[in-house]
Amino acid sequence: MSRIETRGSVVIGAAVALAAAGLLRVDGVLIALGLAAAILAGLAWAVGRWNLRRIDVALEGPPVAQAGEELRFAIRVTNPRRLIDAFALRLQLIGPGGLDESCSLPWVAAGSDAAGEVRAVIPDRGAGDSVEARITSIFPCGLFRFERRLRIPHGMLILPRPVVPPELLEGAGSRNAGDRRRPGYRETMGELRGLRDYRPGDPAKLIAWPSSLRSTAQGGGVLVREMDPPGFQPERVVLIFHSYGADGALIRPDRFERAVSLAWGSVRHLQSKRVPVVWIADFEEWVPREIDGRTALGQLGEALARAKRSKGTEAHEVEARLADFRGEVLLVSDMPPSSWCRLTAEVPGSKVIDVTRYEKGLSLKGGTHA
Repeated sequence: MSRIETRGSVVIGAAVALAAAGLLRVDGVLIALGLAAAILAGLAWAVGRWNLRRIDVALEGPPVAQAGEELRFAIRVTNPRRLIDAFALRLQLIGPGGLDESCSLPWVAAGSDAAGEVRAVIPDRGAGDSVEARITSIFPCGLFRFERRLRIPHGMLILPRPVVPPELLEGAGSRNAGDRRRPGYRETMGELRGLRDYRPGDPAKLIAWPSSLRSTAQGGGVLVREMDPPGFQPERVVLIFHSYGADGALIRPDRFERAVSLAWGSVRHLQSKRVPVVWIADFEEWVPREIDGRTALGQLGEALARAKRSKGTEAHEVEARLADFRGEVLLVSDMPPSSWCRLTAEVPGSKVIDVTRYEKGLSLKGGTHA
């Protein structure tokens, strides 16, 4: 595959003009100059095409990554030809999640290979079984741009960018004493404040043994960890993801991507607090998932990397899911809450994540709570 560059257009145009002028004026010098320019363009085209012939690419990189994080790909370009080297190559990688990065290889000797590296930040989630490599070159003379495309088998899974919604972080401090005494909540140890001397009655599990050994070696006593007051968290959270909206709400792909990031960040946050999550989404046909460990979390991440928006979600489907579950319910949608939050009016303990809080130019103020 090749296309003419600006410089090539000038040379070919000059060749045609000189040849035409020479024929009109019966001037052998002009005709010779025109033929020379045409021969130069023809040789550049032939050499340029041969320059990319039989060039192969091998790729090594992480099979699983997260959107927004920098990745490193090691590449190896091979020139199996016996006599002719390859010059001025540019390699571009195109893959899942918006991967689009390139690097330059000035020279690959005949019968040898050259190594390179591509560092990329993949902006979006995605999944794929291969990566496309585009090798381009304007060698020689820059008259033509030549391109060779290769499909490299390299499975990649790009997980969504996790975003923890402020509504989830605000929840612990907003519960009153009556909520905290409910059976659905369990007491958890607070954050580490520091170390202090052992007092009679302190539990043995709070003893900081490495620090205590150093303290006793220096003539001190046993030290224990002092914790902040405990907090309260739910025993289980049901997270419902849906794409239902009424009132003619506009469907926007960017909001779906944002909602997926919010849902993924919510599940990861709850798992970090060791809170089991029941995940249920319309794009998975409302089949619930129990997220209670790293394996289940990884399976959910893979599903979200491949997720596509459900186009036919109805209000009664969301209402049925709300009727199936009681307790702590978290709702995430790519539609504005104003078009569907009426469904949660009679569901105690539900919390709505407002995807519109994350629109460009808006501040994160306040929350939408059912």
